[in-house]
Amino acid sequence: MRNALVLACALLLAGLTATPAAAQAPADEQKPQLAGFEDMKAARAALDEIIRAYEAGDIGAIQARLDPAMIGFQRFLDGMRRDTANLKQTRLHLFEANVSAGPDVAMIQAAWEKRFFGVASFTPGLFTGRSTFLMHRAKDGWRLAAVSGDNPFSSESGVLATLTVMPSLIPVASLALCPGTFPGLGIELVDPDLAGLASATIEVFSSQGDREVLTLTALSPGRFRPTTFPVPLCGEALPPTPRNGKIEINFLAVPATLTFRYIDANPGANRPPATLMRSVTIR
Repeated sequence: MRNALVLACALLLAGLTATPAAAQAPADEQKPQLAGFEDMKAARAALDEIIRAYEAGDIGAIQARLDPAMIGFQRFLDGMRRDTANLKQTRLHLFEANVSAGPDVAMIQAAWEKRFFGVASFTPGLFTGRSTFLMHRAKDGWRLAAVSGDNPFSSESGVLATLTVMPSLIPVASLALCPGTFPGLGIELVDPDLAGLASATIEVFSSQGDREVLTLTALSPGRFRPTTFPVPLCGEALPPTPRNGKIEINFLAVPATLTFRYIDANPGANRPPATLMRSVTIR
C-alpha cells in the first residue's frame, strides 16, 4: 500500500510540474507510463476475485477472469479442477503484496499461504510460496495473464517441491550389523503437484556404490514421509548390493556419504525439471 501511495504521489507531482509545451502535446503523447492508484486497486481486486472463486471451486468464474492468451491456459484450468476434486475448505491468503502497474499491465508480487483439507483422508494441509501475478487489462476489466514462481492455484501448473533430510551427520557407532535398525533419519518430501497421490519415491545413493529407491507415504495431500524404518541402514564389511531395499555401509571404510535425490518434473513457471539433493555424512 505504501509503495502504491508513493507512486500515486509521484504521478500527481509529475502532472503538476508539466511544462506548457507538454500540456499542449497530443493526448497519445501525454499518456502516462504508469497507472494510478485506482488502477492498482482494481488489479488487486481482480486477483482477489479469482482467489475467492478458487476457494469456492467456481471454475467458470475463474475461466472468465483468465487472459485467453495465457501460456498453458488449459493446463492451468485442469490443475484447478484437480484441486477442486482433491482439496476442500481451501483458504488462500496473500501477504507482503507489492503492486506496480502500467496503463494495461499490472504486476503483483506476494507471498502466500494455502490451508485445506485433503478429500481422501480429510487431513489438514498447508502450502506456502512466493509468486508474481501478471494482470492484463481487457475491455471488461483486469484478467490474470501469467503466474511466475510458485503457483498457489493449481497443482498441475507446478510448484517447486522441498526435500528435507535430517540429521546431516550419523555417527558410525549408531549403525548395527545387518539387518540393522534405523538410526533416526528424518525424511520429508513436500510436493503440491502430487496432492491426491498415496505415495512418492526418492532415490538414495551412497559414496560406496549402493543405490536404492525409497517409497514415502502421504501423511497429508502433497506431504510425504517414510513409514516405520524407511532406510534400513546397516554396517558390514561386505560390498553393498544395490536395489535390495536397504542402504548398506561398509563400516570399515567410513566416512561415507548418502545422497538423497528427488526430481520435480514440474516445478512451475515454465521451468525445466528441478533436481533436489540432500546429503548425510556417516563417520
